[in-house]
Amino acid sequence: MRKHLIPPRMLLNRSDRIELEAPGLRPRKALYWSLLISVILHTVIIFYQVELPERKKPVRKPISVKFVQRAPRLSKPLELMKRPVVVQRQLTRKITRPKSVIPRTIRTAAVHGGTALASLAKPGEAVERTLAPQRLELGPEIISGDVENIKEPEVTNLGEDLLDVSDMDTGRYRAQVVVNPEDKRDIKGYFHMDLVKYKTSRTDYGGDPDWNTSPRAMANLADYLETYTDVKVDIKQRFNMDSKDLIRLKVPLIFITGHFQLEYHAAEARNLGEYLRAGGFLLVDDSYFLRGGPFDMSARALIKDALGEDAVFEKLPGEHWLYHCFFDFDGPPAGDDIARGPYPGRGVQTIYEYLEAIFLEGRMVVLFSNKSLNNAWNGDWRINPASRGGPINDTRQMQFGVNILVFTLTQPGGFAQQAQVYQ
Repeated sequence: MRKHLIPPRMLLNRSDRIELEAPGLRPRKALYWSLLISVILHTVIIFYQVELPERKKPVRKPISVKFVQRAPRLSKPLELMKRPVVVQRQLTRKITRPKSVIPRTIRTAAVHGGTALASLAKPGEAVERTLAPQRLELGPEIISGDVENIKEPEVTNLGEDLLDVSDMDTGRYRAQVVVNPEDKRDIKGYFHMDLVKYKTSRTDYGGDPDWNTSPRAMANLADYLETYTDVKVDIKQRFNMDSKDLIRLKVPLIFITGHFQLEYHAAEARNLGEYLRAGGFLLVDDSYFLRGGPFDMSARALIKDALGEDAVFEKLPGEHWLYHCFFDFDGPPAGDDIARGPYPGRGVQTIYEYLEAIFLEGRMVVLFSNKSLNNAWNGDWRINPASRGGPINDTRQMQFGVNILVFTLTQPGGFAQQAQVYQ
């Protein structure tokens, strides 16, 4: 069998035709795809250019809760409230009477001048003197009755109802006293005594600083005051004259004595003036008992610098209340100006028959003495040697010291009376 073979040339031409026809199909497909893509793009563009109506968002209503109050469930039936029954009771009020003054008997030696009573006895004999004030009937009796029939007083005198002196001392004040208006000797309260010191370059004849020439004077007066009154006294502390605590603590009294020149600076004088104007009291006693001497002149200069034009020294008359507020005097008692006689190297003896004082708006703020009473208060008279006329009776001098303390504590406008809340 004869095979028909295709000539190689013919095979080559066929393959060439196939290869030439294949590329002819690609342009159609590309045209189709480009049309499809164009349609899609135009559709998208048209879609985005068309404005669609906005959709309204649904409005949500707030959740509301309705409160329904139910009627209370009563476990018991309602009952009307019962009216209270007023029961009248009897009330008994007991008021304790304060202690009355206890009579005291004093034995003193009737030597060297003593008191008027002592002068009637023979020298060296003891004289008994009894101070027996009338007992005070203070406060109402114990009463009882119905409450509705008891009428309380509008004003209560706590000075009479006070049971104990210690109840008055609350630590707020330096002094507080109450005086029975019917008996000047019936005085109760407390007194925290404060002392002052000043600058000095000299010492006294015993070697102590001159501002402390009588260290026991105020303590002895405090004991004497407690003996005759129901006032409790203690010595607290010593201040400098420029200390603001004198005014802040309302110190009722300050005491200055000495022999030689008193040295001070402007701040001390200014503070002293403020203290005196606020309600303080200054007691000055010249231990050198020489008016015009170094202590006398410097102390007066201090007071004038402190008070300025208000520093007017006046003679204190014998009828002034200071001489009668507790013990009675016609004038100041004898001091070293009389008791000791002519001082060695002094020359003629000088006797001062009056004291001097300074007043501000009727209130005594300074008591000035040149009699050297502080030596009697210090106890020096009791140990005075026989060569100097001793021992010397100091009873009246101690009593006058009590008058000064009582006057300071009871004077209207003073620090002690500013603290008075019981009248």
